Amino acid sequence: WNGSAFVVFQTILTHGPQDWEWFNIDGNNYLAVANHETSGGNTDIESIIYQWNGSAFSVFQTIPT
Repeated sequence: WNGSAFVVFQTILTHGPQDWEWFNIDGNNYLAVANHETSGGNTDIESIIYQWNGSAFSVFQTIPT
């Protein structure tokens, strides 16, 4: 937020995301992205859990979708 509009902070690659969920465990912040399919229709992909490292979200764990 620059005082009048949102500005891009971080870009996260997704593949047909069905849901985004933020959660906190023991003071650690996470963002889970439930991917569904690529633009080519491939559903053999992974969903990703990102962990906040203090300045950005980084990949913490991948889960077969």
